[in-house]
Amino acid sequence: MISQLSMEQILLLNNLMYAPDELPLKSIAASHAATVGGYAGSIHTGLLDREKDYGSMITGEDWINLLTAVRNDRQLVHMVIAAVHTASIKSKDGTYQNGGLAAVFLHPDTGEAVVAFRGTAISEWKDNFTGGGRTKAADGVSTDSQSEALAWYRSLRLSRYGRVTVTGHSKGGNKAKYITILDDSVDRCLSFDGQGFSDEFVKYYTDQIRKNQGKIHNYNVESDYVSFLLNDVGRSSYYKGYGKGGFFENHCPVTFFDFGPDGSYRLVPGERDQRMRQLDEFFNRYLRSLEPEVKQENLAMLGDLAQGAFHGDPDLAGVLRKGRNLDHMAHLLGYAFQYQKVHGDFKHALFRLLDDILPGGMAVAADLLLTFMDSGSFSLLIKKLASHTGVVPAYLYKTLTDWLKEQDVSGNGKDLVIKNIAEYHRFS
Repeated sequence: MISQLSMEQILLLNNLMYAPDELPLKSIAASHAATVGGYAGSIHTGLLDREKDYGSMITGEDWINLLTAVRNDRQLVHMVIAAVHTASIKSKDGTYQNGGLAAVFLHPDTGEAVVAFRGTAISEWKDNFTGGGRTKAADGVSTDSQSEALAWYRSLRLSRYGRVTVTGHSKGGNKAKYITILDDSVDRCLSFDGQGFSDEFVKYYTDQIRKNQGKIHNYNVESDYVSFLLNDVGRSSYYKGYGKGGFFENHCPVTFFDFGPDGSYRLVPGERDQRMRQLDEFFNRYLRSLEPEVKQENLAMLGDLAQGAFHGDPDLAGVLRKGRNLDHMAHLLGYAFQYQKVHGDFKHALFRLLDDILPGGMAVAADLLLTFMDSGSFSLLIKKLASHTGVVPAYLYKTLTDWLKEQDVSGNGKDLVIKNIAEYHRFS
């Protein structure tokens, strides 16, 4: 049997995909090095700022550890960077936007080809949510980014290689699983924190999933908040996370590694965070409660919110003013309110999760809520929420105010939000 790279080696390659084109780092796409060793060796790690976030919550210290680990790996340094690719996705207005980065790494001795997909590009966030229901693709269940990734993979003509491994992190993991399901040429798939597929996708491709899911292995950080989305396929393993940046770093690809001195590292098996399991159950049940058209509109709304958030411009009010979005948000909040009455542990899991998310970020949340209030949509949302839950607005205002008072936040933002809520309560 032809030897293959280990899971840990594949994970190192996935991390290299996140290198920005910012000195002293350089993107794989911008590198002219013929080998992984040449690429890693061309980066002057002594010029890296250890404390700086170079994107995707990977710091200079992380990059020093990653690049040292790669340079010390006798197999990885000889791998050839055979191809790089940046997806071009056609948008509604007919223009093309850059999608995710992909690369092919070839092992000259074993003949193994590793096709790696980077996580979500800025223009792909809405595509993530589109994949939660029916789509406008020919099969009615695929997304533009998934289809583009499969078309590019098939253009590579990898049949001459002894073994083909597809891999990716986050959305890249989803693309890798998608390709494995639909193309029998894949020998194995390693997904790192990659999300799953819609009910509609699983139903449409039942036979292909049954045939190829044995090739798929999902490796997830135990508190990752993306891998639980939708329906996963294949085996799953969980690992402890070693991020230093709080909750959101649970989805950072370097979080798997517990680094030691001189590029040594270990991965420690863990167990799935029960809060993520509970959120998984809630989100899937919510989507299954919706009619197809309403489900698509809900997913489009969530996609718009995510797209704005990761662009650094979370225009909550602007998104909710579109179409029937205010009704959809009220329905979502109302469903959550009723759901926690039946599943009491869900409320506790959600509050524990908020405690992890909000320390240090409450000021941003307060600013966002204030902007939303100024838009004139806040009281209307509360009234719509009341119509969905049967709970009077006064109780909802009080609940929000009490929760805000419990947050340990300095500054005037929290007090200003509470004052605004009181004003809305007074006049509603």
